[in-house]
Amino acid sequence: MTPAIPHPPTKVCQGPAHPGPTRLPLTAEHWNFYRSGPRAGTPIGRCRLCHHWNALVVKSGPHGLVDAKPVLPFVVELVERCGNPEKVYAAHGLHAETLRSIIAGQRSVRKRTVARLLLALSEQRKYDRRNGASERFVKARREQGLREERALRLAGY
Repeated sequence: MTPAIPHPPTKVCQGPAHPGPTRLPLTAEHWNFYRSGPRAGTPIGRCRLCHHWNALVVKSGPHGLVDAKPVLPFVVELVERCGNPEKVYAAHGLHAETLRSIIAGQRSVRKRTVARLLLALSEQRKYDRRNGASERFVKARREQGLREERALRLAGY
């Protein structure tokens, strides 16, 4: 008779990455372990794949930060179209302090905020096409046109 081969210890995972309860070996390849405290050395409740399941599969939206400099012209346009940051908040739900901090030179912005900003600008542009732009926006565009015209004249065009 041959001697029995010892099997490594296993643990059952019932997380979302498996179709049903699945028995996995208790190795660092499959499980994360507690590092300190009374549970030090014991495996965490779900396997590594299930523990990171939400980050891999269920993406609830953009996460992280992006540079604020490329976003600045869009913020300025939205504020000009609406009149002031408080009106942007009333119309689109973007906080006035967030808009002011971007205009003042904030270095980074949350991706989710940028997505909301671009959606709000798109909606405001649609609204302005249907109903006419605000007086402040029309005045700002006229001044911009005059500046560009003056610059072209000085350049000799």
